Amino acid sequence: MKMNAYLQMDNEVEFEPVRKPWIFNPGIWVDGKVFWLGNRTEKLLPQEELSVKIKQANVHSRIEFFDIYVTNHSKNQKKAKLILMQLFADGAKEQFSFVSPNETAIYHFVDKKIYLVNGLNNNSLMKQCTVQPIWNVSTERLWNSIDTGRLSYQPMAKGAAASLFSLDLTMYPRETRKSSCWIIEGTEKNAVEYLNKLLLKNTLAIPDEK
Repeated sequence: MKMNAYLQMDNEVEFEPVRKPWIFNPGIWVDGKVFWLGNRTEKLLPQEELSVKIKQANVHSRIEFFDIYVTNHSKNQKKAKLILMQLFADGAKEQFSFVSPNETAIYHFVDKKIYLVNGLNNNSLMKQCTVQPIWNVSTERLWNSIDTGRLSYQPMAKGAAASLFSLDLTMYPRETRKSSCWIIEGTEKNAVEYLNKLLLKNTLAIPDEK
């Protein structure tokens, strides 16, 4: 299968939190609390002395790509976790989702299409990958321990489900950390895996600055 593998990383546009067929809802965990951005492109957390900003980039016609910038406004080093959630907007469609440890990625099979979810930052690749039934999303069942920021692990789900993963953040005083997340659409597993490998290689070379 031939496809255009060119990935342009510098054309950023306004973030669309609800863009069919996917709903992208990022959050940040810090000190036992989680703050979801919902439909916001920016969020200020005065008590935590943190701010979050999201930008969407046009990299490929089959890829939804997001950059997430977290800034530490305090005079002390801070640690946090980005919690990145993706769910299919039409929960009525037949779905099967699972975590693939081999590719360190999450797959959603919806109708005849395949969606691959992945992300990284300069600290690490995605961690705590899990797939949760949609009814768990707004409940305590989403967490193994919210005090430590540990998500409940579930490797697969049939029916309406959300996929989640975390990215660790360590920020020095007045420092901004950049993380990236993407969803790749295709009809063949090899094709979405190929684009995923290109993104992993390309995004690692992007400077970690705002």
